[in-house]
Amino acid sequence: MVDSRRNTGALEHEGAALGRIHAKENQQKALGYWLGFLEGVLASENVERAEMAPLRAEAQQFLTLLHDDDAAELIRDLDAWNDAPEEIYSVLETIVGYRSREFVVKSDKDVVNEFYGFCAGIACDNSITPAEVERLLGRLDSSSVLQGDGRVASLGRAARKSIEDGRITAEESEDICQWITKLVGDSATDTGLPTFGNVGVIDGALEDASLFSIPERMFVLTGKFAIGPRKVLAGMISERGGAWKNTVCRETDYLVIAAEASRDWKHSHEGTKIIRAMELRQKGGRPDLVHEPMLASALAL
Repeated sequence: MVDSRRNTGALEHEGAALGRIHAKENQQKALGYWLGFLEGVLASENVERAEMAPLRAEAQQFLTLLHDDDAAELIRDLDAWNDAPEEIYSVLETIVGYRSREFVVKSDKDVVNEFYGFCAGIACDNSITPAEVERLLGRLDSSSVLQGDGRVASLGRAARKSIEDGRITAEESEDICQWITKLVGDSATDTGLPTFGNVGVIDGALEDASLFSIPERMFVLTGKFAIGPRKVLAGMISERGGAWKNTVCRETDYLVIAAEASRDWKHSHEGTKIIRAMELRQKGGRPDLVHEPMLASALAL
């Protein structure tokens, strides 16, 4: 008899085998986000000059991920029409027009991923307009899936309050952008990097290193770690007296979140472990959420 435990490496996190299994889902996830991002850029009814660089960064990402012909064409158009945002707006309208007809929403995951892309699109220039807020609220009001996420609900409340007088102040714009950052991470304007695959800013993440301890603590790891493969990190935790599991449960002390999203996460910016941890925290305060640099510092001691 073959010991199935010896074959678990075939489905190693970020491994080729798991990539093949998730290929269609990951492509659908990326397509939904890409379409949502373009719709977000169009939401203000014009393309701002500050949106040109983020547009190019996202297009390059999706050209790399999906070998997407529209992304390649958009990059060429951005290079040719860098001083003509109105021309780029027409290009985006054309792409969104026929890609929207092709993209079929198959599950709640598609709704969330497209919405995350939309949020990144409206915030990619770090400025929110009344037209963008109206489109944002329209999406929220029509989706019970989105309304069930506390962070999205908070974003909706901030957006709804900001538009009460029909205009958006600089402070209100910044507030909405900060709520979006909690979902999709910093904008491409801030980092120069595409937003797809970022990790959102996690509310309540542990910041005081003196409260973080490895011995006799239960760890779960999620994401693509820059400091080393997950198996290696788990081994280092064990060597220092800690324990680790693959799934988040009530006994979990720490969920350590990598700086980069996993290819195989449920959503473009979060996986089931993060979602589960947030649910548990709302009920009882555990587990603590820890960002990668804190674990890296502790392991270096």
